[in-house]
Amino acid sequence: MPHDSSGRRRRPEPRDKIVPVRALSPLIALSFERGWDRREMFPFVAFEEASAVVPGQMLAYADCHEAFLRARRRLGEMFAVDYARRKSLAFLGVVGLGMLVQPTVGAALRFLLEFASLAGSVQVLEWELGGEETAIVASDLFGGHELTPFWKVDHLATIAGAAEQLPCDDARPLRLELEGALPGPIRGAMALAIGCPIVAPAERSRLVYRTETLLKPLRFPDAVAAAHWRKAAELELPRFSSPDASRQVRRIVSVEGRLVGRQEVSRKLGVSERSLDRLLAREGARFSDVAGASRLETAKALLLSGETVDETAERLGYSDARSFRRAFKRLAGISPFEFKTST
Repeated sequence: MPHDSSGRRRRPEPRDKIVPVRALSPLIALSFERGWDRREMFPFVAFEEASAVVPGQMLAYADCHEAFLRARRRLGEMFAVDYARRKSLAFLGVVGLGMLVQPTVGAALRFLLEFASLAGSVQVLEWELGGEETAIVASDLFGGHELTPFWKVDHLATIAGAAEQLPCDDARPLRLELEGALPGPIRGAMALAIGCPIVAPAERSRLVYRTETLLKPLRFPDAVAAAHWRKAAELELPRFSSPDASRQVRRIVSVEGRLVGRQEVSRKLGVSERSLDRLLAREGARFSDVAGASRLETAKALLLSGETVDETAERLGYSDARSFRRAFKRLAGISPFEFKTST
């Protein structure tokens, strides 16, 4: 975590260099093949004389985002196809290594989702169980932007590609469902790249597997190695995770509009509960305090909008109004009724 001039820790900002250069390697390779000017595409990356990337660099989130936008504007929808073809387990680093030693395909994909932020995930990736079919659903967490459609395709294509490279007989998905329409040529190219039919437009963006596919055993399961790579991923997590864990917790609690716990927030952020606690501790915060403050702000807004105490308690998911009043007074120092009458 960055430090200020006095040596004290501060929260990183979008311009802090906290993204490893290898996370950009597929895009850099694509730009070389297309003959794009590397200095125009990646003015923030140091290259050696032979056009090789200087290893070990850490990059800013904001710079990486702009590079992806430049590529997206040059290639249009085909950018998602070209980029999907370049993903491999090596791109996932310690997460890829941890996937290889899991007992089943499903366990490997769960490991990937748990540490998705190590690969720079900007989507909420969640399991959806449905009997004979199981899906991984991608949804945007921090509000729509120009790259949102690309990120959904990219994340789900990365998962499909990683599963295909696992040491097992066949781990291809059943289909890929995408929000929004796809032109015929792009749909065909994407289906060929991912290895399954594309359904678009769909209600949500999902990668769908037969449940029996996820139960297939991997050839080299190793519990000791799996524990080792899990530990390595947890230690590496603070360098790769989004720079403001407190802000993300507040946003999730606010967006949900109801009581959500540590387990659910951790799942949406793609980290373990222990890792979330560590990230918050680095910012001098605790989950209960951050979530409580966010709930209090939501409660105040509802009360000011004219809702009654009982209605607010129900909207926020409290078991009864008494529990809500007790929680409100503990956080605000006054009761909900006193807050309404004083404002």
